[in-house]
Amino acid sequence: MSQSLIQSLQRETEAIQVFGQLLADERDALKRGDFQSLSELLTRKVELGQALSRQLSAREAQMGAHGLRAGPEGQLLGRQIDPAVADAWRKLIFAARATRDGNTLNGAVISAHLDFTREAIQALRQHGGGDAGLYGKDGKAAAGAGGVSLAAG
Repeated sequence: MSQSLIQSLQRETEAIQVFGQLLADERDALKRGDFQSLSELLTRKVELGQALSRQLSAREAQMGAHGLRAGPEGQLLGRQIDPAVADAWRKLIFAARATRDGNTLNGAVISAHLDFTREAIQALRQHGGGDAGLYGKDGKAAAGAGGVSLAAG
């Protein structure tokens, strides 16, 4: 009976590792500014996240049937724990933590991009300390923005 739980843990670990790879691909797309890929990756992440949620529910039911549960720090708790189940559990926890760290890193990359974008927008809106910005909301030069014409007419 433990074999089905071990297989379930292995499948979940593999799915988590795939999710981790999607996060690495997302990080690369962010660095390249490849927004088309980001959209595709988001779709794949949502689908895999839903599948992982289903796997988690099934695995928790299996663990309950074996008298096992996860502790608050991710430890495996139960009266009698099969060493092979414990090994599969450790691999799952390791993959989950690595994926969590990848997700945290992506969050930091996105935050840095947002900060840079906000600062760039602020710099473009400032014009001689006045209220009128260099560019309007539509991205065109604001009225009264001085400059030299490059075309003589």
